Parts: sequence; structure tokens; C-alpha cells
Amino acid sequence: MPTISVRISEEERKRLLRYGPLSDTVRRGLELVEKEKKRMDFIRKLDRLQKENPVKLDPDELVRIIREDRASH
Repeated sequence: MPTISVRISEEERKRLLRYGPLSDTVRRGLELVEKEKKRMDFIRKLDRLQKENPVKLDPDELVRIIREDRASH
């Protein structure tokens, strides 16, 4: 397994140790960053697709669909 080295201040180290072993905390932090990056990539792709393929809804049709859905429950 690859090893990484990161310099942090003693204050940062103490704060991070409150959440458990430093290596586990850093690993979870890296996972969170990766998930956030993937989420942002997905949102950018979705925005691009929505701009390339705009969907136009007729307000009356939308109201009819909502009412039908509510009536079925």
C-alpha cells in the first residue's frame, strides 16, 4: 500500500486526533474530498446535458400530471 506524507501543525494534529487515529481520519477526509469532486463532476455534466437538451414543459400539462399522481395515492 502506498504511503503519503503530509506536514501539519501540532494544533491541526491535536484537532484531528479527537476523531480517532490520525491515519483513519486522514483516509476518511480523502474519501470525502473524492466524493465531493465526483459529485461536482456529475453536476457539471448534468448542467451541460441540460443546456444541450433543454426540456420545455407546458405548465398545464405539469399541473395535470401532478393532480393525477396525487389522485392515485
